[in-house]
Amino acid sequence: MAVVFKEGKMASNILDSYLANAKAAVALPDGALVTLGALVADTTYDANGLEYDTYVATAPAAVTDEVAIVDYAGISAGEIAGNNYKLGNKLYGLVAPIGEIVRVRRLALHDKFWLGADNFASAPTVGQYATATAAATTHTPAASLPGSGYAIKVLVSEDLTTGMRSNGKLYLCEVVQL
Repeated sequence: MAVVFKEGKMASNILDSYLANAKAAVALPDGALVTLGALVADTTYDANGLEYDTYVATAPAAVTDEVAIVDYAGISAGEIAGNNYKLGNKLYGLVAPIGEIVRVRRLALHDKFWLGADNFASAPTVGQYATATAAATTHTPAASLPGSGYAIKVLVSEDLTTGMRSNGKLYLCEVVQL
């Protein structure tokens, strides 16, 4: 099982205004659902003390909150003999450390993306739905489309393979309600 986010056909691939940065007081896994709050305090580039495109990220307080999804640009890292290495491509199981600035994608109706099994509170069912989870960054599977708020439809399931090994499931999801 793993946390994974892989973008598919998304408005944020074309419209730069659908991309933003976020910073959280907790570690954020790849594919986490977050709400964006105020701009982050920073005096690096501007004396007024704000970073103009970086928001404070928190877990959604309610399932009807407007959400964005974390697309962590990190790669696998490790330490060998006292040296820090970052090698390869973005894979799975990546978690942004506390306070690290991450890329987030604002969602649009009909956006498609892949999520790992651990991006859900429990195993989703193909053909059914998932919504935001209150006070958490995961999706909650639902048998039917809710009356309001963010919802995705789980379209397809396939194995997440790395080399010759299966590391759980990937789910193709489409935003069907905002």
